[in-house]
Amino acid sequence: MANDEMKVLNEQEAEVISGGGANGNFWQDGSAIYYRIAHRDTLSEIALRAQVPMSQILALNPSIKNPDLIREGAVIRIR
Repeated sequence: MANDEMKVLNEQEAEVISGGGANGNFWQDGSAIYYRIAHRDTLSEIALRAQVPMSQILALNPSIKNPDLIREGAVIRIR
C-alpha cells in the first residue's frame, strides 16, 4: 500500500462499511477495504461491523492461521 493511494474513510463512508460509524480503523486503497485491529477486537465482530462473512476475511488474509488469535495493530483486508 502506497501512502499516496491510501484513503482513510470519512465518517459517512465508514458508516456504510462498518454499519456503526467511523472509528478511523477502516480505510480504502483502490477498491480494497482494510481494517487496523484495535484492542479487544475479534474477527467475528469485525466481520459483523463490515457486513462481510468471516470466511471472506480469512480468504483475503491467508496469514491468519487461527481466527481466535489476531493482534492489535495488525492490518487486515476486508474487501
